[in-house]
Amino acid sequence: MPYYIDIPLGWKYGFPKVIPYDNIFIPEGLFEWVANNGCPQEHIDNMGKSFYVRLWKTIDKGDT
Repeated sequence: MPYYIDIPLGWKYGFPKVIPYDNIFIPEGLFEWVANNGCPQEHIDNMGKSFYVRLWKTIDKGDT
């Protein structure tokens, strides 16, 4: 079940996107992943401590 991530103004950079599980709980890895996947570093830096993300997981409901 993939996790999705969305960032402030993420629609400008192609978000929300599926994120690998190993980056979710490590802030440094998370910001690096976001930057490597379309979000300009300048946008991350300008948000400072106000940079937040939304995460959610999809649930496989099977063949219902």
